[in-house]
Amino acid sequence: MSQPKFAKHASTAVKPLSSRPLDMIYYWFFAIHLVLSLAIDLLPVYPAQFQTWPILKQVFAFFKAVVDDYTNKTNDPFMLATWGLVQRPWEFHFMNVFMWMEVPIQIPGCIIGMYALQKEKKTLYPVLLAYASAALVTTTTVIFVTFAAPSAHDKTLDPISKFYAMTEEGRWSIIYPTIPYLVIPAIMWVDMMVRITSLVKAGAKAQNAAIRVENGKKLH
Repeated sequence: MSQPKFAKHASTAVKPLSSRPLDMIYYWFFAIHLVLSLAIDLLPVYPAQFQTWPILKQVFAFFKAVVDDYTNKTNDPFMLATWGLVQRPWEFHFMNVFMWMEVPIQIPGCIIGMYALQKEKKTLYPVLLAYASAALVTTTTVIFVTFAAPSAHDKTLDPISKFYAMTEEGRWSIIYPTIPYLVIPAIMWVDMMVRITSLVKAGAKAQNAAIRVENGKKLH
């Protein structure tokens, strides 16, 4: 007996985000990360026109002022490296790699992730897993480097160590806002692994069932 058409539509209907709390958290996390990446993290690589065109010049100047104020208060190594403020070119060079990773991985991951979550596109779960993996690597490294930075209160520091030293207030001004960028991708990574594994198992089971049916037909 064939399944009624309305039943098929009901079984594949997209559930609203409001009924999927974890997906809702992921969605807004992607939205916030996308804005911060475009407005703050990638500011150093914006074309020169952004600093000369009438309207864009004001926008660029505003966000640059935010970055400068934040960097002065925290001595954030990510900002020092991406803006070329390090003592030697090779110091914290991996931070520049992290910045460029945002272009092919994290920004597309945010956009595709928001679409996938809104439309409940399970075939795009691997993209969310890739995003979570990249975010975990970059965020864990930033937190580790921040904790490892010398203290500004240490009077025995050499000039270069003193340049990178942080006050405790500056250190925690980096750590506290970074915690969600560690916790949420960690949860997302585990969650997507579970979801993808479940889909793969279901697909393998359906494929095996189809093979058994096909083999049965051949025997008859």
